[in-house]
Amino acid sequence: MIKKILMVCLVLQLASCDVLQEMAGSTGLTNADIGQGLKDALFQGAEKAVREFSKDPSFLTGGSDINIPPEALDIIKSLSSVPVVKEYTKQFTDKVETATKQAVAASLPIFKSAITDLSFTDAYNILMGGQDDAATTYLKEKTYTPLMGEFSPIVEENLQGVGALKEWDKIADVYNKLPFKQKVNPDFNGFISELALKSIFERIQVEEEGIRNNVSMRTTDIMKKVFAKQDEGGSSIGKQLGL
Repeated sequence: MIKKILMVCLVLQLASCDVLQEMAGSTGLTNADIGQGLKDALFQGAEKAVREFSKDPSFLTGGSDINIPPEALDIIKSLSSVPVVKEYTKQFTDKVETATKQAVAASLPIFKSAITDLSFTDAYNILMGGQDDAATTYLKEKTYTPLMGEFSPIVEENLQGVGALKEWDKIADVYNKLPFKQKVNPDFNGFISELALKSIFERIQVEEEGIRNNVSMRTTDIMKKVFAKQDEGGSSIGKQLGL
């Protein structure tokens, strides 16, 4: 009985290899080509997101307010009638933007490392799965924890380095002198890190959708060949492989 089971597994494995070889032969693509095409697309999205937000961290502003922890924003609003606080706030928000741009710029190597580790199985599922956000989902699953672990200290270092937290201390000092006010200690680092990562992934998703649906956004030869296969449809091969 065990021999029969092993024989069936061997046949299925060989059949899967035959299907993959058939795909490679019919398109001129090797397994490595398919993986590289996906890696090119993923890196293109990550690179654009990081480049854009490191120059213009628009995700930091919501309406006329900067996106900072709500308790910090409440403090700034409660002190809006104090002239000196307006200057403190301007210096603080400017420095937060500077620190965030520097931190975002430093995040690209982490994305690149995760993309480099992409396996062929992941690449094939992403290519043929039919989900416009499949690559972004993959990246988020693979990179969010290490990104937060590496990105958060960078944000903190830059907030300290440009003097943003010193400016906040000035605002907090005025606030803490008010009667009947409870002292607060906002987590700027965690809040900004999460906001930045969320915005980067959203931008990568936009790029992925564009690459899948717009031929002109496929900027490398291998990307064009691989996504042409997606355009033709590969569901039958996926079914044969059980993917």
